[in-house]
Amino acid sequence: MPKFNKNLIFLLPFALALQAQAIAFLSTNTYTVAKGETVANEQWIYAVDATVDGNIQNDLFLMAGNRLELGGEFSQSVWGLGGGVFLTGKAKQNVRLSGKTIQVGGQIDGNLMALGDTIHVATNSVVKGDMKLLGNSIVLEGNTQGDVSITVSRIATISGKIGGNLTIVAPEIILQSDTRVGGNLTYTSGKELVPAKGIVGGSLHRAIPPAAPVFSKKLLTTRLIWFLAALMAGIPFVVLFPMTTAMATQLVHASPWRCLWVGALCALALPILGTMSLFSFLGIPLGLLILGGWGFLVYTSRIVMGLVIGTLILRRSNTSVGGVLLSLTIGLAIIYLATAIPAIAWSVQTVVVSMGMGALLLGLFQKRRLIIQVPEELKKIEELNEKQNQTEEKT
Repeated sequence: MPKFNKNLIFLLPFALALQAQAIAFLSTNTYTVAKGETVANEQWIYAVDATVDGNIQNDLFLMAGNRLELGGEFSQSVWGLGGGVFLTGKAKQNVRLSGKTIQVGGQIDGNLMALGDTIHVATNSVVKGDMKLLGNSIVLEGNTQGDVSITVSRIATISGKIGGNLTIVAPEIILQSDTRVGGNLTYTSGKELVPAKGIVGGSLHRAIPPAAPVFSKKLLTTRLIWFLAALMAGIPFVVLFPMTTAMATQLVHASPWRCLWVGALCALALPILGTMSLFSFLGIPLGLLILGGWGFLVYTSRIVMGLVIGTLILRRSNTSVGGVLLSLTIGLAIIYLATAIPAIAWSVQTVVVSMGMGALLLGLFQKRRLIIQVPEELKKIEELNEKQNQTEEKT
């Protein structure tokens, strides 16, 4: 099961709500609500570090670049996003958390939704509503009165009491001896789960998803739509940037390994740099600009590689409009057909994006250098022609 990083999913509610009504958004280095302090208004906060130990009487939307501590009392809904999120207070409504590390040790009267790399719901926690946890490693303890749904990419460790049903999707599941599930236990795992007697109050069911066919109708339809979208985007891209496209395709032919390692490095570095900018004093606009540029390069890299593959298939380089369009169509069709095969999809995507992105970046650099050098070369040619004309006039 692939490792995922979906922290940015929780930014969507922030953006939608900001558009719906005018709300003061505070950006600060450190945000603190001390114990005994009361905040009545709805809060939209971005801070490097945040500590809330007081009483928040309205909704709280809080993003912290580093550490987010929620130790106070929250009368309305809580949305928390941070590098490390720690909830030890009391929430009377729903709580939604996202971060690299999430620890829950307080009381939640509503529902809990958490998304992170490592999630730990401690023994002193009480969740009266339902719980949904998504992460790479999850430890669930404490007392949960509602239903629990867990999706994890590595290992899920369960103990404590669960009043409702428990649903788990994980490669490995560990049920501690003190675990008590009041309802049914449904799990999806590569290993069969055999809980001790008394752990599950209801029924035990292993859900084995059916193996998807290599070429299903739905998958082929999806790939066809993406192929047509890429072709419709590729045609104006080639028309508007012919020099950059030509240089990028030539670089793939001439220096494929160089394009591959340059693109792989940028494909990894740019999203990290963009995310770091979002949580630093450089500002959200710069982070969004970097992430937007990275997304543009990822998408247009397929266009470059489509041209390269199509040219190789046709075994000729045709610079006419029809020849370029035919090469692009054939190349993109091969790329999207290959990504429909699960066994090679990831490898094809990695090579195409890395090599195409590297070729585009190197092509842009080469184009800039040519723009600087060409006038100087033309000047030299003009001087030589002038000298030659003078020589011919003398003779």
